[in-house]
Amino acid sequence: MSVLATLAARAEAASAEEAAYRREAQRRTEILERTRAFAYRRLNLLKKMAETAAEEPDAKKAADARLVAAFVDIGWISGGLDELDEKGRETEAKFRPVVDALGAGDEPRLTAALTEFEAWFSQRFGRDFCAVFDRYIPDTPKVDF
Repeated sequence: MSVLATLAARAEAASAEEAAYRREAQRRTEILERTRAFAYRRLNLLKKMAETAAEEPDAKKAADARLVAAFVDIGWISGGLDELDEKGRETEAKFRPVVDALGAGDEPRLTAALTEFEAWFSQRFGRDFCAVFDRYIPDTPKVDF
């Protein structure tokens, strides 16, 4: 093999290694982006729920208000729990321990309830709970007048 052929083979190998690294880095970046987005979605949802009915002395009314706030934020209802269909009521029942733990200010119970709910949701509906916040926004053509 000539020197030029050896150098060409090394250059091609380096190029292939770089391309593989870039694919892996892109894949890892996408995973990190999704993890970050889901973490903020959880935070924002629970923050909104915690702020809702914070002054309500009746625990049941406060819990229902927090559920309404969550489900409105997600886009499942526009104003009341009576709007939920059968799957929505099933989800409400599974989500209620999260709401109750949040209302009680019990962080370990809240963490466990949220983890359990998200596992159930993923198994039941085949996607991550935080993916319900994904919103498709179509590209709008730019028109220059």
